[in-house]
This record gives sequence, C-alpha cells and structure tokens, in this order.
Amino acid sequence: MMASPPLLWPAAPQATRILYLARYAPDDPIYTVKPEGMISGYAEYHFRIYEALRSIGYDVASSSKPYAALVAGGNVDFVFSLLNRMPLRNPELLVPAICTYLRLPCLGAPPNIRALAEDKFLSKLAFAALGLPVAPGRVYLPGTRCEPPDFAGPYFVKDRFGAASESITEASLQDSWEGAARIVGDLHANGKEALVERFCPGIDVTVPVLAHTPYLVLGHVAPRSDKIGGILTADLKTDDRLGNELIDLDTATTAAIEQDVRTIWAALGPIDYFRLDYRWDPATGQRFLIEMNICCYLGARGAFGLAGERHGYDRTQMVAHVVEYSLARQRGARPHESWVI
Repeated sequence: MMASPPLLWPAAPQATRILYLARYAPDDPIYTVKPEGMISGYAEYHFRIYEALRSIGYDVASSSKPYAALVAGGNVDFVFSLLNRMPLRNPELLVPAICTYLRLPCLGAPPNIRALAEDKFLSKLAFAALGLPVAPGRVYLPGTRCEPPDFAGPYFVKDRFGAASESITEASLQDSWEGAARIVGDLHANGKEALVERFCPGIDVTVPVLAHTPYLVLGHVAPRSDKIGGILTADLKTDDRLGNELIDLDTATTAAIEQDVRTIWAALGPIDYFRLDYRWDPATGQRFLIEMNICCYLGARGAFGLAGERHGYDRTQMVAHVVEYSLARQRGARPHESWVI
C-alpha cells in the first residue's frame, strides 16, 4: 500500500471560532456527556466530536439548539453541524440553509447537494442519469394508490427520508407485492413516504470518501448483519452489537467504485466528506449504489474510523482536516452576490 497523503491541520486553530451543533452537544454551562435514555451511543459520540474540536485548539461554542445558528453570524467563523434529527421534514437542510443565508461556512456541502443526498429517491434518479448502477425503485406517497411497481420482487421497503436505517426491520424485505404493500401501508400510517426497491442480493459495502486533492477513497467497509438477506436494520444501527469490518474487493469492483466516486465528485462535488453505500454480490461481482450520506458518522468503530486507521489517520486528524478543507472551500465564495431585500 502506498504512503497515505498527509491531512490538513490548522496553523493557528485558536483563531478559528467554531459553533458546534448536535442533538447531544454540550450546552453551557454543563460540558459533559448528556444522558441519552437509549443505547445508540450518540450522546457519547457527539461529546467526543466536541472534545476533538477542543483538543485541536479551536475556539469552540457548543449548542444542541438549532436556533443557535440564527445568531451565529458575525460571532463564529464556521459551523460544524451534526444536528440532523429534528421533528420536521428534511431536518438536515435547516442549518446549512441558515448558514447560506448568513454567508457562514458550514460543514458538508451546499444545501442543494445536501437535499439531493437526503432524498433516497431523487439521488437514485441522479445516479442513474450519471450512468451509475442502481436498483429500480418507486416512491409511494401517503394517500395514493398502492399499485405494484413495474419491476419484480423480492422487494425492499424503507422510509424515503429515513436516516440510520430508521424504520427498517426484517419485515422490510418481502418476497411478494402483497407483503411489500403492507409495509408501505405501515409507513403511510406514520406519515412517511415509502420507497420500494428491488432487493439486491449480497452484502452491504460502505465506501468512506474524504475530500483531499481532490478526494481520497479510504477503503471498503462491510457492516455485519445476522438478519435474513444480510440487511442492516434499525436495531443493528442502534446498538451496533455486530460492528463493521474492513474488506477487500476484487480488482474490477474496486476500479468500478473508484470510477463511481470520480463521476459523483465531478457532478456534485466538492463535498467535505461523504459515504457511498452499496449492495455487492461477491458471487457475481454485481454492485448497486443504494445511497449517499454527507456529514455521516465519524465514530471510531464506524466506516471512517476503521478505514481511516488503515491510513494512519485518527478521528481528531480527520475532524481537523474536514474543518480546514471546508473553510478553504468556502473562503470568499460568491462575493458578487448581494441581498435583494
């Protein structure tokens, strides 16, 4: 393996004022891990990212409240937001949109790219238009007729906008349309739009990508599953009892994924860091791109933690890198624009 390129590190971190936003971010004056009431580990994860930002030397303010972004203009230089679970549709877009209005650099990507990535159906259409391999799928809106799609099963049913495998259970995989329609109805009963895809046999493979010169594919990681079809359910994501493992793909698949990343970067980049999720069949070598995640998990046992470690990168180094890359990406952006009002 070739030597990995060095990551960015701030020369004067104390000169950069950062607003850190996350559901379990510390709120003044109590800067400790918050009680979570569940076993997902997000409270500790959010606190560890806060600790990483502080250990780098940045001047960090922290809040779990989205309205903190509204008063950030002129008070901070950068918003590091992991605040993406709020009781509104497409909550991942709120903070980036506010920051765009305030002309305040924000982690991730512009709001339009975030919106595309968060919509599992629109991103599928975009990937297909770019010539990438995707499984056929169809959206079912609440209140509309639940007729069979124009592709055969088995079917996989999920929330069109679900994060962290939310709403996915073993029942999400159905052999018949009758079974799939029942799961669609369950999602509709909870006010959610359903995305039905043709199920792809094989295993989940996630590909963490770090922006660099222009980007660095860190590796290939397989989330372990003991469920039928090897699917990744919400409970597996919640307690992470099986974890992830680094895997090696065949040469042809590795090259094909590299080309996928190149294609996506050319169309949607630059993005500070992101993850592509595939279904890959080791028996046939077939791959299907399922979705794209921006500002995704940076935990030590996640895809970025495992793959980054192989390159000699720890979490703190990667956090510093994405902040410095993002600041450089957005410095002086669109100075010609002026407010109409």
